[in-house]
Amino acid sequence: MGTKRSENQFNSEIKLDKMHAQILININHFSKAYIEAKEIIEGLGIDILETRYLSPNQILLKLNTKDMRVAGLKLIENGFSEVKGYNAALF
Repeated sequence: MGTKRSENQFNSEIKLDKMHAQILININHFSKAYIEAKEIIEGLGIDILETRYLSPNQILLKLNTKDMRVAGLKLIENGFSEVKGYNAALF
């Protein structure tokens, strides 16, 4: 899955993307939650195209899919309680 990934530090703006779904998750800054979320999402065959840190406790993940429902549900099933999803704007 040789997808280019980028990380931006503390950009609090969420813009809907026309082609990609996004998931916002709350994490404890000192936990392994980001690594766990990444493994769950990539285990579904979905690549994370971009990781944007909105705060020390929130990250927004841009996915290589238009529909975030499967990834969002899988995160919730695995204990992530604060998950917000944004489907592609034209989905």
